[in-house]
Amino acid sequence: MRLLIKRGNLDKTYFEEFLVDFKEDETVLELLDRINRFKRDIAYRSFCRSSICGTCAVKVNDRSVLACKSKVRELIQNNELIIEPLDRSKVVRDLVIDHSYIEDSYKKNKLYFEGEECEGECLQTPDELRKYDKQTDCILCMACYAECEALDYDKNFAGPFIFTKYFRFVFDSRDKSNKQQRVELAKQNGLYNCINCQKCVMVCPKTIASAFDIKMLQNGDKNPSIQDFGSTFF
Repeated sequence: MRLLIKRGNLDKTYFEEFLVDFKEDETVLELLDRINRFKRDIAYRSFCRSSICGTCAVKVNDRSVLACKSKVRELIQNNELIIEPLDRSKVVRDLVIDHSYIEDSYKKNKLYFEGEECEGECLQTPDELRKYDKQTDCILCMACYAECEALDYDKNFAGPFIFTKYFRFVFDSRDKSNKQQRVELAKQNGLYNCINCQKCVMVCPKTIASAFDIKMLQNGDKNPSIQDFGSTFF
């Protein structure tokens, strides 16, 4: 198999080529680890190796994936594997991208609990939990952001995973913020600029449908920017 790994940073990039055999059940991360045992200077991230931390996301043959979850045999094309850093992000070195966008976006979009603290535990019913439970699976891997075509037209579009986080707080009964105010802030950051390309849905390693989350936030908007969808959910 011909393996190409994109190296370097924003100032200089190049592809380094390797000829390797791959094992039937080998993941992309295991392949990188094997190459790095003798190469020793390829930069990439990995921590949990269990599809939880989200740090090992890379682009493989033009598809954003989690390296620890994705099998080489499922991604190889014409006996070739091309591994690159995720698109739309600043490259620190080789396959490592700058994750500061996540922290900055959390602050800008106020993605944290608001309201008075609970006395004791903040209880809710199973039905209340089910409204947003799937959205809590987001591991901030940035795969959806890397694939989002809306960013081709609007550089200020917050990105699919950010709106999934909005959904999580808007539909969490424990959050006491004004729900419409949250939606208004989401609108300032591009809520209605999603072009519904569905790429976020196709690449999410946790099978979260951010496009659905965006539509639900639009549907719940009491002051819609485009049209009245005829329903509210909070």
